[in-house]
Amino acid sequence: MNLRIMTGWNVTMKHILFFSALIAVLLYTASSFADEEKEEAVELKLRELTEKGVVTQKVEQRTSYATLQATAEVAFNETRRVIVAARSSGWIEKVAVFANQSVKKYQMLAKVYSPEFLSAQQEYLLIHARSQRLTSEDQNLLSDAEQRLRILGLTEKEIQRLAASGKLYPFLPVHSPISGTVVSHAVSAGDSVQRGQALYVVADLRTLWANIALTESQLAQVRTGQTVSLSAKAYPQEHFKGKVLSVGAQMDEATRTIKARALINNPGKLLKAGMFADAQIEIGDGTAVLAIPAKAIVQFQGQTTVFKVKGDELQPQTIETGTTRGGWTEIKVGLSAGDEIATQGVFLLKSLLLKSQIGDVD
Repeated sequence: MNLRIMTGWNVTMKHILFFSALIAVLLYTASSFADEEKEEAVELKLRELTEKGVVTQKVEQRTSYATLQATAEVAFNETRRVIVAARSSGWIEKVAVFANQSVKKYQMLAKVYSPEFLSAQQEYLLIHARSQRLTSEDQNLLSDAEQRLRILGLTEKEIQRLAASGKLYPFLPVHSPISGTVVSHAVSAGDSVQRGQALYVVADLRTLWANIALTESQLAQVRTGQTVSLSAKAYPQEHFKGKVLSVGAQMDEATRTIKARALINNPGKLLKAGMFADAQIEIGDGTAVLAIPAKAIVQFQGQTTVFKVKGDELQPQTIETGTTRGGWTEIKVGLSAGDEIATQGVFLLKSLLLKSQIGDVD
């Protein structure tokens, strides 16, 4: 009896020891996997982060100016906006480009069937065929015929092809005179058109105008050539730079403001004509301060933070800031000239850091 009890006890102990060892192995393995995940989250290198869209730049001294605040309305740059009109009466055969499409200079927008255009080509070819026998006085006829084709809308290359082939173009091409974006089109295939009728509006959106409303108290501080920074609600992190072009000669009696016009760079064509925006005009003499792009700053654990390059990694760095003007923030404590920080992709860095800390808590 005692032997049987002892044997059963030994078997039970072996099972307990076996399962205890198995649990220990599983716990150790799970802990190793967790540690590996933490290391991967924390040890993301600068090169890997750059491939994910993180951009860095050096911290440097910048000239900071006092700024004047005003509201502005975005408008087309009228020196880079054109109305494309019909050069001859006829019928629209084809509409090749529509509103909101980008076009190149001399790109065809539409085709027009025009009896006047066909007649002008025939006249040109008849004169050109006799060009070898024309006197110097008669050469003027050929030049006049060429000029008529230019007025109707043919390019130099198209006139050369007409002379070389001797074949009439069946339709008058309507070209865009500039590279830009089609703001609107006002015709459909089959429409009849008259000479001078507006067919398209094309604008180069790489630059725009900002009409800035100045009060009487602000007027004396503004002059041409001053730097302007524009921000819009649609793009709160973006600041669009430009220069004051002119200050208005008349006050708006209803609003008691005077309009100053600024030429604004529009990278990415983000700003749209008709938008309202906040304008900051740099005034007075500037002072040298250490400054970084405002978009490089995040709030992390209740502290103002940037991500600073240390070796081959990016690490959080607490800073103390001053004023923000034109998208640049003054740095009082935490960075020095020559330091390198992340200026794009900072929210990705913040999320990776938060993820690693959550892992540490687990």
